[in-house]
Amino acid sequence: MPLPTFRPLLLIAATLGLITSLFAGSIDSSDAGKSWENRRTRTVRPAKAPDQLSPFGGWTIQKNKATGFFRLSKEGRKWWLIDPEGNLFFSIGMNSVEPKRVEAQDDAKWAKETHSLLTETGFNTIGRWSDPRPFQKVEKPIPWCSTLGFLKTYDENRSKKNGGEGIPYEAPPVFDEEWPKFCEGYALEKTTKIKNDPYLLGHFSDNELPFRPDALSKYLKLPETDASHQAALQWMEENRVKKGQIDKPKVQAAFLQEVARRYYETVATALKKADPNHLYLGSRLHGRCISEPVFKAANVCDIVSVNYYHHWLPDRAQTADWLKWSERPFLVGEFYAMKIPNKKTNVAKEGAGFRVLKHEDAGEFYHTYTAALLKDHPNCVGWHWFKYADASEDYQKGIVGPRGKEHQPLIDAMKVLNEQAYSLRGTR
Repeated sequence: MPLPTFRPLLLIAATLGLITSLFAGSIDSSDAGKSWENRRTRTVRPAKAPDQLSPFGGWTIQKNKATGFFRLSKEGRKWWLIDPEGNLFFSIGMNSVEPKRVEAQDDAKWAKETHSLLTETGFNTIGRWSDPRPFQKVEKPIPWCSTLGFLKTYDENRSKKNGGEGIPYEAPPVFDEEWPKFCEGYALEKTTKIKNDPYLLGHFSDNELPFRPDALSKYLKLPETDASHQAALQWMEENRVKKGQIDKPKVQAAFLQEVARRYYETVATALKKADPNHLYLGSRLHGRCISEPVFKAANVCDIVSVNYYHHWLPDRAQTADWLKWSERPFLVGEFYAMKIPNKKTNVAKEGAGFRVLKHEDAGEFYHTYTAALLKDHPNCVGWHWFKYADASEDYQKGIVGPRGKEHQPLIDAMKVLNEQAYSLRGTR
């Protein structure tokens, strides 16, 4: 279905003289349960010819050093991924791509059909919570990301000596004596069989960890015998922090950075030792955890992944700060606009993305959000839509329904943008 046309706003020039018309419109939407309002959209018209792609989905316009695995590179002012053959690569991904999401009866048949759907729509990566195994029998597998859970798994198996299972007061137990040894073993266990896979983009180490801004206060609420409580007291002593200074924002931020540093450095060391071939994609930050101290600690990651909600347009100043703090590029690990049946079902408890009333509206949001990432955020190296399939008929976040029925208006819109994403981004 062709995209609706709107009054031309302006013309932008992309690489190789490609001229793309940018159209302005507006749609009615609600942000995660908040009131409905009209929001401005910008859509691009279909390209005369799609970008020329490598077998990995990279852009063949420029050849770089090929290493056989994905890697990072900064070309001029822009950050890029480089595919195993040396082509520029921007990760246009889809989360939760698994046959069980649509109750598929034949995994091989599902993989062939879904591979065609994704690649023909211009997606070149399957993100977190996806199963790459069915695609390995397809003629050209699709690049994928591993779904690891360092802290989650450690917490589930934490010894009683260190407090047992659970993360009370949202205080990650990264000060436990057993934490580094666990990470080393877990990384070896999870990467040994996949470390030579050229289609593996990299590893997500966890999801939405509680790196809270009042970390010091939370750690001090733990039992005095807990290693995390003792570590907080020791940190206070080493940094000459008195009890009356605990609630000061600078003190809380400094301790939070130490907590995040303990997590990221330990995980990065374990991953690079077990699998030196692939990228460390971070832990998928969210909400209040998207902060300066956490980004500073995450500079040992190759890429900082962010589940970036509540933004109709990505904030240029904010993403510039991310680069300043971490000196690393970012990847949007999650975002979406969800079709709901009507405004009355717009309950705040369901999801974090925008609500819209039509799949066409979700497509316009996709154009607006992703075109901005391509043109205005040089430290962005990709985005992953959440998600492949709807969880229910009422809340439609996916490109297909819970039985696999395709949401064609959304797919059509995504295809128009995706197949010219490289040209829109340009090389300069």
